[in-house]
Amino acid sequence: MVAKNGVEIPDGFDIERDLRVTLPVVTLTEYFKPWEVLKKLPVGRSCLKEMVADCVDVLASDGVEYVELRNSPFNICQINDISLEEALVWLTEAVRQSSEQSGITALLVLSISRYENDPQRGFELLKAIKNVDSRDVIVGLDLSGDENVLAHAETANVFRKAKDDLGLGVSIHAGETGIAENIIWAVQDCGADRVGHGIAAAGNSRALKVLKDHDVCVEVCLKSNLLTGGVKQIEKHPVVDFIENDIPFVLCSDNPQVHDHPLSAEFALFEETFGRREILMKMREVATRYAFGQR
Repeated sequence: MVAKNGVEIPDGFDIERDLRVTLPVVTLTEYFKPWEVLKKLPVGRSCLKEMVADCVDVLASDGVEYVELRNSPFNICQINDISLEEALVWLTEAVRQSSEQSGITALLVLSISRYENDPQRGFELLKAIKNVDSRDVIVGLDLSGDENVLAHAETANVFRKAKDDLGLGVSIHAGETGIAENIIWAVQDCGADRVGHGIAAAGNSRALKVLKDHDVCVEVCLKSNLLTGGVKQIEKHPVVDFIENDIPFVLCSDNPQVHDHPLSAEFALFEETFGRREILMKMREVATRYAFGQR
C-alpha cells in the first residue's frame, strides 16, 4: 500500500487500526508500531509544514497555549536526502509559521535516539544548530528510545555541551522502563533539567534524592505509562512518590494523537484518580518555571 504522499505502508499495516495505541500493549515493540509509518511521512518541505500545522492546530483546539514539540531532524534528513542544517531550516520554519498562525507559543526540542548510539551525530547536530542560529525556536535537546540500549560514554558530553555552549535545556527520557540508574545518569552526567517519565524513581531513595537535590522536573505521562505497561494500575502511579517527596512535575500528553488522549484528558485523569486539585491549579506555574522557552 502507498500513502497519498508516496510513502510505502508496510504489509499488514492497517492505518485505521495501527496508527493508534489506546489499549495497554504487551511489549514496547508493539507500542512503537505506529512509528513504522509516522516517521516516514514528512516527505518534502510542504508535507512537513502541513504536519506541524495540523499538530499545533489540534493542540490549540485543546486549549494549549505553549508547547515544546519534539522531533528528530536525522529522520527528516534521511527520507528527504538533505543536510542536517537544511532539515533544521525546514523544521524551524514550520514551527515558527504554525506558532504565528495559531497564536500558540510553539518551540522545538530536538531529539537524539538511543538507537543511533553515535555521539558524533550529536556533536554534528550541535554544530548545525549553531550554524542555523534558530534558537528563537530551538530551545532544548532530548534523548529518547529504548533504555535497555546502553548509551555511549560520550553521549553525556553532547548534552553538557548543548547546555553550556548553546544554552539549551536538557530533557532525558529516563526511568520509563524500570532502570533507576538511568535517572541518576541523566541528572548527574547529562545535566538534565527535566526527566521524561521517571517512573523507576518510585521506591528508589537515591533516584528521588538526586531529582530533588538537583531541582529536576519530571515530565509525568499517566496515560502513556498505562499503555506501555510501565504502570499497571493508575492508582499506584509513581506520581504519588513525587508528590510525597516534593519533587516538581508537570503532566504531559506524550503522544496525544496516537493515544487519542489530549492534555486536557491527562489533567482530568489526574484529578479523577488522585484528587489534589490544588496541584493542578499550580501546574501552570510549575510548567512555566521549567519551560525551556522561559530560560
